[in-house]
Amino acid sequence: MENSILPLVAPLALLVGGILAPLVSKGGKGMLSILSVFFIAAIGANTFMLLTVGEGALYYPAPAGIVINASSAFVIELALILGFLGAVYSLQYFVDSTHLGAFYTLYCIFVASLVVMASSFNMLIIYTCFEASTIAGGILILFTRRTSATKAAVRFFIMSVIGALIILVGILYQNYATGAFMLSASAFESLAASDLVLLAAIYSIGFSIKVGVFPFGLLWLPSAHSEAPTPVSAILSGVMVQMAAFAVARIVGVMAPQSATLAYLLIGMGALSVIVGASLAAVEATAGSKWSRFHVGAVNIRGIKRIWAFSTSSEVGVFYILIGLGILEPALLPVFFVGILLHFLNHGLAKALLFFDSGFIIETSRVADLSVLKGMGRKLGPNGMTYLVGGFSLALIPGTLGYTTFREFTSPNVSIYLTATVFAAAALIFFSTVYSLRCFASGKPKAKVEYLGTQEGGHALLRLPGIVIAVCILVLGIIITLGANNIAFQGTFMQIEEWLEMAATTIFHETAVLGVGL
Repeated sequence: MENSILPLVAPLALLVGGILAPLVSKGGKGMLSILSVFFIAAIGANTFMLLTVGEGALYYPAPAGIVINASSAFVIELALILGFLGAVYSLQYFVDSTHLGAFYTLYCIFVASLVVMASSFNMLIIYTCFEASTIAGGILILFTRRTSATKAAVRFFIMSVIGALIILVGILYQNYATGAFMLSASAFESLAASDLVLLAAIYSIGFSIKVGVFPFGLLWLPSAHSEAPTPVSAILSGVMVQMAAFAVARIVGVMAPQSATLAYLLIGMGALSVIVGASLAAVEATAGSKWSRFHVGAVNIRGIKRIWAFSTSSEVGVFYILIGLGILEPALLPVFFVGILLHFLNHGLAKALLFFDSGFIIETSRVADLSVLKGMGRKLGPNGMTYLVGGFSLALIPGTLGYTTFREFTSPNVSIYLTATVFAAAALIFFSTVYSLRCFASGKPKAKVEYLGTQEGGHALLRLPGIVIAVCILVLGIIITLGANNIAFQGTFMQIEEWLEMAATTIFHETAVLGVGL
């Protein structure tokens, strides 16, 4: 490990940019221009570390502070890229720039907190940053200025406080048992097996509320993710819940509790979340909130963003399944953690794309209800195709990044029952994608859709993020699909696989653990 100032660059750049942009400029374009410089600086610094850190790590000011290794640089890269796309998207999303300055400041605090959270093995830092992101994220939900958004934010805060209190109990118990707040294998060696399992269970349950795993996620996630402004929805779903899952993987990986009971608890919660979330997404697409429930609006709808909010609860269940399998089969822990990194990438990109495109559809038509929204047709332009790419990637279709999860759950290391559960959920997501696209793309528009014909050719910045992400999903998906099957790109695929195998061990160790058989 090496001491370096570089781990501070990304979070500081975001914080400085978020504060400076509204102070220097009052216009939306000016604010975005300034913010873009700082986002690009943050991405550049993290990309440099991602490419050069290798099997080592950089820390500042001490190993107990911020630590950037291969896995943290990987997940931070995704957070920064999606955060930047969300900032670009926000300029046209908030046509009235009156509140844009305050939004950008909170938005940058939100993303910066998640960046620091992913780059530490210190539970106090992880906890503090996650709570900072919770406060910022909860306030950002209110920027839609609807009564339903207020209700969603209240649910979000209540459930977050419950989860935070449980995690705090774990932190205090850890300090009492080990005398330290650090996640270090040596610190847990002296703990009795029963104490280690109890501590891991406390953390897993506390974070599960914030991750959105069944049953906790249903109480807040569909309302918060669907009522938030679209760029916030994309980060809540594509980054925040995944950072919570990444924290659980790090905690459990370091502790390595040998408990079949805990493993089956996590697998069970994950499997239920996978199938229930996907089922409710399909119910929302076809029958609406009257049957899918957990709606905070005054009138029942078939909400396009609610489909993908329910899907998030399904997707995060995969993380808990993989973590549980790692506990159940310790020798294969690095293998399952490779799956965690790949699922992090696939879900983050695909879900952000789907929220961005859903927001584009809503802003173009001024309608979020599939029961009313019809006949967009050619007005969708390329975003009709990108919408399908996002849905197909979540549905594990080969040629997209979803093929990585397909491979993980068709390996002999995974039970046929878990494979069947994940594939059934994928089929439901495939159906929800195609059915929802058919609803808003075809047919005749209802009378209430009065803005449908007025925005043709507009909303360029609302279109752009979906297109950029879809290209990334397809390029990476084709390389991995063809490379894994020895058709083409074998050399590139092998390099990706070797790097991921190395990076997976750094989830639960500051530097790569060499000599692990994968």
